[in-house]
Amino acid sequence: MKSLKSLFISAQITLAVITVLVAVWLAVGSNPYGFTLLLPAAPLLIFLARLFLFPTARTSANLPWVFWPTLLGALVVLGLFAAGKACWLMSTLAVLNLVGVHLYLRWYSRYPQRSLVAEVGEPLPPVSFTDLDGRQVTPKAFAGNPVILMFYRGNWCPLCMAQIREIAEQYQALQKAGVRVALVSPQSHDQSAALARQFSVEFDFLRDDNNQAATQLGIIDSGGTPAGLEVLG
Repeated sequence: MKSLKSLFISAQITLAVITVLVAVWLAVGSNPYGFTLLLPAAPLLIFLARLFLFPTARTSANLPWVFWPTLLGALVVLGLFAAGKACWLMSTLAVLNLVGVHLYLRWYSRYPQRSLVAEVGEPLPPVSFTDLDGRQVTPKAFAGNPVILMFYRGNWCPLCMAQIREIAEQYQALQKAGVRVALVSPQSHDQSAALARQFSVEFDFLRDDNNQAATQLGIIDSGGTPAGLEVLG
């Protein structure tokens, strides 16, 4: 069964898109104030579109440029409803978008406290991965060299891709310092191979089958992948 987070984010995006369509339908048809529905729906859609079009490695914790415009837009629609210029459908959609953005910021994007298994200075537990050729790889393969072991969700995640790009831009400096970089995800080898072709760097692309290593290390946070995006990895 899908987790609530997985279902929530897909439902919230769908709600925002439907709200935009209703806004256009009302503005063109029966209610010239229908376009105001764009105000509480657009901020989240613009934010998500920006992430995919211009991948960002990190964002602020509370995304004020998403929440406050959404709140202001919802208040505008509710004000019009109180003045008799907006219908119940407009006010309902405005409130649902506001509640959804609040949940996105305060619940969906928050991670629970984790109990990490490996402490700084201690060896990793006996975890294993597979490389692009299907061969088993353990942390012992990196013995003697400093290594960046980066776990990421998959090619579909724009934040992950931006963070990988940051590391790739520092590749020459890392190589000069003798640092190896291993990128680990639960996605298929074909998807990792496609990612490898995007960067002309000698990274190790490893698969964490069924998130076994992430689970052992205490860094797993399952269930947040938007429903429907599994096809992207």
